[in-house]
Amino acid sequence: MPKRIISSDRVFKGRLPYAQATIAGGFMFVCCTGRDSQGKFALGDARRQTQQCIDNIRALIEEAGGTLKDVVKCTVYVCDRAHWEPMNEVFFSNFDDDPPHRVSCIVDGLGSPDCLVEIDATAYLGDDPTPQAR
Repeated sequence: MPKRIISSDRVFKGRLPYAQATIAGGFMFVCCTGRDSQGKFALGDARRQTQQCIDNIRALIEEAGGTLKDVVKCTVYVCDRAHWEPMNEVFFSNFDDDPPHRVSCIVDGLGSPDCLVEIDATAYLGDDPTPQAR
């Protein structure tokens, strides 16, 4: 089964040539930062950036016909231990029922110095996921 690229107007699309999300074999792979649809970060606010990451992931999964309940694994990157608890509060408020498997890392930095949180998510959309017509 060939891979399919998914995108959403609700998620910022930068200049670099990368897919916002990819579906292959029933799995959807999404990685989002806390940029809003205009490409801006909530400066210094790990809670708002975490929520924006999740909102971006949600938008892309919904574009493919799924929901956050389809997320089976996340890898969360935070740039400072001080962002750990705020990120956790927001993360678990969005995944309170049947949360996905999760790996979390404190890293020295991400692609932008304004980026405090990045979340990589894998969703299972079934054996034959069909993106919604646009």
